[in-house]
Amino acid sequence: MATKPALYQFPKLFRRLTNQKQHATKHFIDLREKKSHRLESGSVIIQGLKMLRELRDDQFKMRSIVVTAEKEPHSESDIKHPAIDVLRNPDAFPAKSYYVCDVDLTRRILGTASRPNRHEIFGEVELKHHTIPKDIDRMLIFNHVNDPGNLGNLVRTGCALGWNAGLITTGTCDMYNDKTVRASRGMTMRWPHKLVPIPELIDYLKAHNMVPVVADMLRSSASDLWSPNPHAGKPTLGSGLWFWNFKDKPRELPRRPALILSSEHNGVQGLDDELRVSIPMATGVESLNVSVAGSLIMQEYNRLLLEQQ
Repeated sequence: MATKPALYQFPKLFRRLTNQKQHATKHFIDLREKKSHRLESGSVIIQGLKMLRELRDDQFKMRSIVVTAEKEPHSESDIKHPAIDVLRNPDAFPAKSYYVCDVDLTRRILGTASRPNRHEIFGEVELKHHTIPKDIDRMLIFNHVNDPGNLGNLVRTGCALGWNAGLITTGTCDMYNDKTVRASRGMTMRWPHKLVPIPELIDYLKAHNMVPVVADMLRSSASDLWSPNPHAGKPTLGSGLWFWNFKDKPRELPRRPALILSSEHNGVQGLDDELRVSIPMATGVESLNVSVAGSLIMQEYNRLLLEQQ
């Protein structure tokens, strides 16, 4: 009589998650799906070895680590990177709890949009309290940016271009939405930010000596157009950034800008008297995606500030 092949024995440290009704599984799912649960728990689900390693190195605390593996692997060779790395050396990712589950349950926890592989690793990571640095000289403000992918891309680009902190207004999606975290490559976990309602925004910026600059479509009615480029002539393709809506303010490049970005669908709400900045576009193009527009403005603004040093 043939004997049943021996199975791989998972380290005793790792508890098996088998279904959605288990407390830990339900908790992980709620962390991904519910902002209220993330705020109450003070934690978020993070997917991927690279992102977890970077957060670990930045001294983020991990409450749980979960590896994905088939239910009954016959040998260690059936478990691939990165799951096997954590199973072999869990001390590399210090956590209070360790779990293992199959890929079907991983997909339910992380969501199908995350496209987890059969040897995935994810974890529950504690959030850190953020404060806006006093010496910051460039700031991003998100007003009704309600697409998590756009928000994540903007944070990632802002970090790359030195716009290292920002404000979130009501109506903007959660910085710790799983899609936002994924699009930012985990930067939303590190990026200093604060929630400030629109009615309090201008006073907040004045108190921090920041000048609000609203990204907006160039309007034909704008009569006070100004370019920092003395050779620009008029707003044409490639002529750089154009500023308008100065009113009684001097026509000059603000040295401490707070760039206010909003979705192209909603536009900026509740801000009428602030300085505007625009990118000239070809005829027939209604608007730019907020992530694209914000990235272009940040890079060009950096160049202008460097020129004026």
